Amino acid sequence: MARRTAFIYSDAFLSYKLGQSHPLQQRRLQMVYRLLEAYGAFTPHGPITHLEPIPATEEEVLQIHTPDFVEAVRRAGAGERGDFLNQYGLGAGDTPAFPQMYEAAALYTGGSVQAARLVLSGEYEAVFNVSGGLHHAHPDHASGFCTFNDLAMACQVFLDTGLERVLYVDIDAHHGDGVQACFYDDPRVLTISLHEAYGRFYPGTGYPQEIGIGAGVGYSLNLPFYPYTEDTVWHTAFDAIVPEAFARYKPQAVVLQFGADAHWGDPLAHLMLTSQGWMLAVEKLLRLSEGVPLVVTGGGGYNLRTVARLWTMVTAQCAGLELPNTVPVEYTREYDIPTLHDWEQPKAKPDASIRAETEMYMEKHLQQMHNLMKQYLR
Repeated sequence: MARRTAFIYSDAFLSYKLGQSHPLQQRRLQMVYRLLEAYGAFTPHGPITHLEPIPATEEEVLQIHTPDFVEAVRRAGAGERGDFLNQYGLGAGDTPAFPQMYEAAALYTGGSVQAARLVLSGEYEAVFNVSGGLHHAHPDHASGFCTFNDLAMACQVFLDTGLERVLYVDIDAHHGDGVQACFYDDPRVLTISLHEAYGRFYPGTGYPQEIGIGAGVGYSLNLPFYPYTEDTVWHTAFDAIVPEAFARYKPQAVVLQFGADAHWGDPLAHLMLTSQGWMLAVEKLLRLSEGVPLVVTGGGGYNLRTVARLWTMVTAQCAGLELPNTVPVEYTREYDIPTLHDWEQPKAKPDASIRAETEMYMEKHLQQMHNLMKQYLR
């Protein structure tokens, strides 16, 4: 389905700098924008509109985050140092403080707030905030490379207009724990996360027994996968849960987090989706979201060439634009990306015993989720 689609990007997104050796390198966002440009996606009256981001206001940030945490981010970004950094997840580690941290976080967050408002207005049917998807941020602390939770803010925009059924789906390799935490007691937001979860894999959450609390019981769905899960097993689980959840919940708006780190080439995760398998999930989710306001974001993804390819294809898919698989030659020369889909195979593929383990692990959790949906999602 072709949608009126906007793509939110600015080189100012590169100001979110966690460090030169940090896994999160925001030049990946620029690579997506330039690849879309190389394909001619932003021509006048073309299928995709490029928009500059609007920073989130402090009032918008405070709808999700606590005042003391927001002030801590301001202080950290202004260069202040002290014990408060560790208290708020801003010390040395995965989300270290950097100059102008508040402003950089407000900018990427504002992109998702802006996206939600644009699709609510009807001006666009789908808006992709390529810098968004920072799903680990909690109301009172930063976590997992994420300072503010743009996804929760997008959901909140929908709720503020009176919508009562907002659906959030996350296919990042890491559990969408921050979004889940923001709405864990709220049935107006159904969160679904499909992710790697075994042993000590970050963030160590995302199991079927995490179902919500209070009025939100039954409105958190988590489908964990064993390391080295490949396309077939992953999609077996997806097909068994996600379409039924859509049908039962009947969402009035949808927020999709398209982290690219479930791809086999990602250096931080261990799932084995191919570009074809990952894009099949995108196609299914876009089809299920037909007819409702749709916010799309990026998320994780630490192989820059993988991110550039996958998020370019996401943008095109939103707009119903068919791109040639062969990448424009000028872009290939600069970034060494010859095709959109995988042109090489994983160096090491799981053997039969690992494949059997991934299937058993999936099946064990699948029944729990089926029972949960039947009990609560009516």
